[in-house]
Amino acid sequence: MAYRLSARFRTDGKGRPLPDDARPPIEAAGRLYRARDFTAAAAICDAILAELPHDFDALHLRGVLLLEEQRLDQALESLRRAERVRAGVAQLQFNIGNTLLALKRHAEAADAFGRALVLQPDDPDTLNNLGNALSRDSRYEAAVTCLRRALALRPGSPQPLYNLGRALLGLDRLDEAADCFLAALAIVGPDIEPARLIDLYTSLSDVRVRQCRYEEALAICRGVPAGIADAPGIQWNESLALLILGEYTEAWRKYECRFQVPDHDPPRTGAAVLDLNAVAGRHVLVFAEQGRGDAIQFARYLPMLAARGATVLVEMYADLLPLFAEIEGVARAVTSDDPQPQYDLLTPLLSLPTAFGTTLESVPMAVPYVRVPTEHARRWAGRLGPRVRPRVGIAWHGSARSALHSALPLRAAAPLLAVPGVDFHCLQKEISPDDRAWLAAHGAVACHDAALEDFADTAALIAQLDLVISIDTAVAHLAGALASPVWIMLPFSPDWRWLRDREDSPWYPTARLFRQRHRSDWNDVVRRVTDALSHTYPCAG
Repeated sequence: MAYRLSARFRTDGKGRPLPDDARPPIEAAGRLYRARDFTAAAAICDAILAELPHDFDALHLRGVLLLEEQRLDQALESLRRAERVRAGVAQLQFNIGNTLLALKRHAEAADAFGRALVLQPDDPDTLNNLGNALSRDSRYEAAVTCLRRALALRPGSPQPLYNLGRALLGLDRLDEAADCFLAALAIVGPDIEPARLIDLYTSLSDVRVRQCRYEEALAICRGVPAGIADAPGIQWNESLALLILGEYTEAWRKYECRFQVPDHDPPRTGAAVLDLNAVAGRHVLVFAEQGRGDAIQFARYLPMLAARGATVLVEMYADLLPLFAEIEGVARAVTSDDPQPQYDLLTPLLSLPTAFGTTLESVPMAVPYVRVPTEHARRWAGRLGPRVRPRVGIAWHGSARSALHSALPLRAAAPLLAVPGVDFHCLQKEISPDDRAWLAAHGAVACHDAALEDFADTAALIAQLDLVISIDTAVAHLAGALASPVWIMLPFSPDWRWLRDREDSPWYPTARLFRQRHRSDWNDVVRRVTDALSHTYPCAG
C-alpha cells in the first residue's frame, strides 16, 4: 500500500512548505501512518470526516488504513468516496487497484491500475501491479508485456521478476519462468519479507515439478532457509514431488498441510487425521474435498473404515451422492446443503491414506468399490439397446481449471474416432458449441449429455461400454472404480496419482496409461491409442 498527502496540504498557497505547527491534522495522520501507528492515524481521519465528510485526503488515507487492516469492503468504499471527490489522482487509482486485487476482482483491479498509469506513465510500481492483476485474470501475454516494461524501468527488482515468472508459468513457458525465479532469488536482500521468499521458493519448486524434475523440486524444498521450511507452500510442493515418486510414507504426512495452501478448500473446524484404534463404535463423518475425481479415487477407503467398526457418514457433492450411497459400509450420505448428521469424529476423505498408513505396496486395489444403482443400470441398458459392435466411451475435456494442462483438443482425436467397426459414445456432461458442431459434422460419436443427470448416470453408461478412453478427469476415475477397462491419456507432467513412467496404476488395476513423450504433444498419444484400439478390435464391424 502507499499514501502521500495532497500538495495542497504540504505547502502554502505559493508552494512553500508549511511549518509543522501550521499544518492541518491530516499531516499528523500521515506521519502516524508512516510510523505504522494505524489506530491513531485512523482516529484523526475519522475526526476530520465527522466534520468534513468529503475531505479527499482523509477519505483516501482512511481507505489505505482499512486496506492495511484487510477490511477490504470498507477500504474500497472509502476509496470510492475519495474518487467521487477527485478521481484524477494516480496514487488513489493505484490504491483502488490494490484493494480490488485483494478482493480478487482482478479485471477491475487491472482497470484501476490502467487509470493510474495514464495519470503517471511508466511508474514501475503501477506496471508491476498491473501485470500482477492481468496475470491473475489469466491475461498472461498482456501481463508479460507489462512486467517486462516494469523491469526495464527498474532492472533487477525481485517483485516484477517474480510476477513475470508467474505469468510465464501461466503460459506454460516453464524454462523462462524458472529463470525469473532463480534471478529473483539471486538478488533478494536479507530484509525480504518471509512471505515473499516463500513465494519464490514455492514457485521455483512448482516449476521443477511441472518439468518432471522431481528430485530437483525436492532439493529446492529441502534447501530453503530454516525460518520458512515449515511454510505450507513449501511442505505442499514437497509432498507432491514425494507422491509422484511413490514415497508415500513421508508424502502423506506433508500432504496434510494442503488446507493452508491458497486456492485449496478451507479447513474444517475439528477435522483431523483419524486414529484407527479409536473409531470402533463411533460415528465418523468423512467429507469430500478438491474435486469429483479425488472423491471417487479415495472412496475405496470407506469400506475399510466401516470394517474397523465405524459408522461411516459421508458428506459428498450432490452429483456423486447416488453412487456414494451405494458404497459398501456407508451408513448415510448427505450433501453440504443437507442437515449435518450427528458425528463423533470428522475427517477429510483425502486424509484416509494417512490414517491407514498407505504405502505404494499397500494401496487398496480391490475393484469395483462403486456400484451402479439398479434403476440407473436398467434405464441405460434400455437406452443403448442390444450390443452390435464394440462400444468405446470417450472423454477429452475436464474442468475449465484443468483445460490448459490436461484437455485434449477434440480435433486432435479425429484419427482415434475414425477407427472402423467401433461405436463411440461421449461421456462428457458438458460439450462446447464448437465441439458439438464438430461432432455433428463428423457423426462419429453418440452424445448423451442431456441424459447424464449425475455420476450415477455416467456410471450406468460406462457399464454398457467395452472400454473407456479418457484424459485425466473424473470419468477416468469412475471407470477405474467400476473395474471397467480404461485407457487414460496423460500430459507430459501428470498429476501425482499416476506416478512416474508407468503404464499401469496401482490405484486402478484395469487402467492403462498413455503418456505424452513431449510437452503438449497430443498427436503422438492419439496415434498410440489409435493403434492400440485397432489391434484390440481388429475384426470389429
